[in-house]
Amino acid sequence: MKFKTTAVGGTVEILAAADFDAVPFTVTETDAVKAGTPMTLQGKKTASASADGILLYDADPAENPNAALVVRGIIDQKKAEKHAGMTYDAAALKTAVPGIVLRDNVGVNAADTE
Repeated sequence: MKFKTTAVGGTVEILAAADFDAVPFTVTETDAVKAGTPMTLQGKKTASASADGILLYDADPAENPNAALVVRGIIDQKKAEKHAGMTYDAAALKTAVPGIVLRDNVGVNAADTE
């Protein structure tokens, strides 16, 4: 029996809290899409203003197009933007997906800033 092995990188956690809601959808892009990318329910990358949610984990449609779209939860903004290679329009994203909260101070406590 022959089989093929495909190496896959580790997952990047864009969530800043364990409480979130995601809906299953199919990525229809031709290339791999990174976690943290704003997406439509039709499976396409989009600008923050027209997003239906944020891609939870990296998805490569050539290997497996099934993915999860975060529609409610707390996102680590800096980590998600860095991994996706983009900058969010936070106000537009909040309007498009009101259940998403962007945090850019994850891990910062009052004691850390004094």
